Amino acid sequence: MIHTIEKKLIIVNREAKLHRYTNESCIDAANIFHNIEKAIGCTYLIYMYENLVTNEKFVYSSNWEWQDLLIGEKLINHCPIFSTAFNYLEKRNSGHIFVPWHLSPPSTREERNVCGLRSEFNIAHGFGYGAKGNGARETLAFGGDAKDSSFYKNFIASPNIFYDTLCKMRLGVLLKDHENKRIFNLIKTEQ
Repeated sequence: MIHTIEKKLIIVNREAKLHRYTNESCIDAANIFHNIEKAIGCTYLIYMYENLVTNEKFVYSSNWEWQDLLIGEKLINHCPIFSTAFNYLEKRNSGHIFVPWHLSPPSTREERNVCGLRSEFNIAHGFGYGAKGNGARETLAFGGDAKDSSFYKNFIASPNIFYDTLCKMRLGVLLKDHENKRIFNLIKTEQ
C-alpha cells in the first residue's frame, strides 16, 4: 500500500506582504460589520483578498486581537476552517466553496488549540466562503456567539446577507489599495 502525504498548506508565510485593517483603520468595513452585528448577531467578520502572484494579502478583521493571533502569529496555517476551504481550492485552477464551520472539525492538537483560542473571543458557529481564480484568492467569514449554535443558518435562510457583504467588503477594504491592478479590475467588474 502506498501512502501519499499531503503537503501542509501554508496560507501566510514570512514573505507575505500583509496589508492589515481594523475597525479603526477601515471605517467602511467597520460599518459593514456593525450593521451585520445588529441584523443577525454576528460577533466577527473577516475578509481577505490575496494576490497569489505577488503574495500580497489584504485582510480586514472586526477583532484586532484575534487578527493579530490568526494572521500576525500565523495561526491561520492551523485553522481547520481555512484549511478545508483552501485545500479544496488548491486542487483547482478556479472555483469557490462555502463552509459552515461545524463541517470542519479540528483533527490535530494545533487545530484544536486554534479553535479553543477562537472561542475565547466569542467567535463560533460561523459560515465561511473561499474563492480562487485569475491569480487571486478571496475569503469572507462570519462568526457568531458561542451560545448560538444555529448562527450559520442565517446564510442559508438569507443568502443575500452573504453576497451583499462580500460586495461591500470588496469596495470597503480593497478601494484603499486600488493601485493594485488585479484589485482595481475586481472592483471595476463588480460595480
